Amino acid sequence: MPLNSQQPLPPLAIDDIKFVWGERTFVMGIVNATPDSFSGDGILPSTGDIQAAVDQALRMEDEGADIIDVGGESTRPASLYPDAKPVDSDDEIRRVVPIIEALAGRLDVPISIDTRKASVVVAAVDVGAAIANDVSMLRDPEMAGVVASTRVPVIVSHIRPGGHKGDVFDEVVSDLEGAIDQLIAVRVGRSKIIVDPGLGFAKTAEQSLELMRNIFQLRNELGLPVLVGSSRKSFIGSVTGEPVEDRLFGTAATIALAIQGGADIVRVHDVKQMASVVKMSDAIVRGSAEVGTNDA
Repeated sequence: MPLNSQQPLPPLAIDDIKFVWGERTFVMGIVNATPDSFSGDGILPSTGDIQAAVDQALRMEDEGADIIDVGGESTRPASLYPDAKPVDSDDEIRRVVPIIEALAGRLDVPISIDTRKASVVVAAVDVGAAIANDVSMLRDPEMAGVVASTRVPVIVSHIRPGGHKGDVFDEVVSDLEGAIDQLIAVRVGRSKIIVDPGLGFAKTAEQSLELMRNIFQLRNELGLPVLVGSSRKSFIGSVTGEPVEDRLFGTAATIALAIQGGADIVRVHDVKQMASVVKMSDAIVRGSAEVGTNDA
């Protein structure tokens, strides 16, 4: 069941790497430079831990990651984690810059910086990051201008801090359209914008599931590539009853169905396993894989 009616989108070029949207699904591997990641995989980059983060990123590339996403502040919701605390920009820069600097030139895939602060984007791009992954939908008033001045592609992740009172899909589309307009107003080209519906960000489990059901419609209405970040999220646990560390199969289900809906990028913790899910899902949905023989 190929996505024949999926809207064709212009490709994105980052250096000599071309992301051709709709041809296959791209895998983003998560490197959390934090002590308090909700998924329990955070690495706090003291001098001795930078190498651990570098090794993790290099392993993810070997396992099939097309992008490495480095973040220095946990996005875990305060409603579920009362001890969640914001990180100031200087601390965040101290966490992520040494890792990105160590990875620059060693990876053959682009590095994205996962942040809500414009100053962190500037510092990260200065040492080798090639994509801004804004997890707050341009809440920083300087973010749009920084994206324009650094000329990097941007991922705009939806969040409405007060939650949703009306139709979650309509509100997500409306809010993302507003953010897209902000970027276009400062001359960021549409071909450099990727959208993320923000599963689990100020959304109930049912609202996240509703967005999962409408990835195809979201992509077509906004006319932009879509990133889905469902990995280990609480809405999976709400369905399966499993803790974070046991949500591998629930995550796999969301990845497969996101691809069936036309997702362009999936952001994951478990790259090796999810890269296999992506490859198999792409073979079925997009008909894009080379099929060999295996009698086992």
